[in-house]
Amino acid sequence: MNKEALTVASTKQVDELCEDIEVVGPGLMLSEARKKLSLSVEDVSEKLNFKRNVVNNIEQDIFDQSLPATFNRGYLRNYAKLVAVDIDEVLSAYDMLGIAEIQRSEMQSFSNLTVKQAEHSRLMWFSYLIAALLVGLMVLWWLQESKLSVNLFDKPKQEQQISDNVSDIADVNVAKKSVEAPESPKAEATELDDITKATSSVQKDLKPAISEQNLDAVLENQIETKAKAKAKTELVPEISTVVFTFSGDCWVNIYDATGERIAWGVKKSGYVMTISGKAPLKVTLGKPELAAIAFNGKQVDMSSFSVGNITKFTLPLSSQ
Repeated sequence: MNKEALTVASTKQVDELCEDIEVVGPGLMLSEARKKLSLSVEDVSEKLNFKRNVVNNIEQDIFDQSLPATFNRGYLRNYAKLVAVDIDEVLSAYDMLGIAEIQRSEMQSFSNLTVKQAEHSRLMWFSYLIAALLVGLMVLWWLQESKLSVNLFDKPKQEQQISDNVSDIADVNVAKKSVEAPESPKAEATELDDITKATSSVQKDLKPAISEQNLDAVLENQIETKAKAKAKTELVPEISTVVFTFSGDCWVNIYDATGERIAWGVKKSGYVMTISGKAPLKVTLGKPELAAIAFNGKQVDMSSFSVGNITKFTLPLSSQ
């Protein structure tokens, strides 16, 4: 069952990564820059002497595959220059589209394989369950048959023992009544009152001690709960600061806890990026081995992430 759970988790992660790969491209970068400059699609079309259809396709990351890559890169270069966006970042994002498409195809193939393995595993476990159920039913039937045969064999002896016990009890009761004189109703009532008074006295003595013990336990629980809440609050501040240091060209996409995107695009080698946002932060990296991360002054261990693969994780990490 652990293998099946890992398979389902892997399939879910592949689907999430595929969605993130399609979020940021050169078209989105250029579209947002155009809107910040209050330019319409028609304005860009006139200034660059492009057809309106070409501008729309560029902003939607739709490129004519029949044309050489040089033409598409030329369109992107002119558009980026017009809206004052770093040309190298736009071209790097265009190159990442091809890389992302290849990785997505590989991950989809892996996902299909794991789904087939999960189906095969479920079929095996279902077969084992049916076999175990049949064995259990056979054992239960055998035990019931054995018990029934023993009961039928011992029934005459049990009836004789019950008859003898009833006779003995009857004889003892007759002898007891003949020897002991019956007690008066008044004596029985007096004895019952004494027992009731003694019970009430014991309850009054125990009640303060029990109440005091319960009160101490409640106070201890409240103090412990407040201490845990305070420690948890101090552990992760509301606004966290993260410093990224890149040793190579790396694509990033970061959202904070409010859903606001606080960083995106391709970051160059040697670039140091400092961001602030409300934790937890959702981070996607194109190549995690090219980024060194410090979260609130503490270095993040990146050794657990796969080299060369797009990785999605949350800061702070669960192990921190």
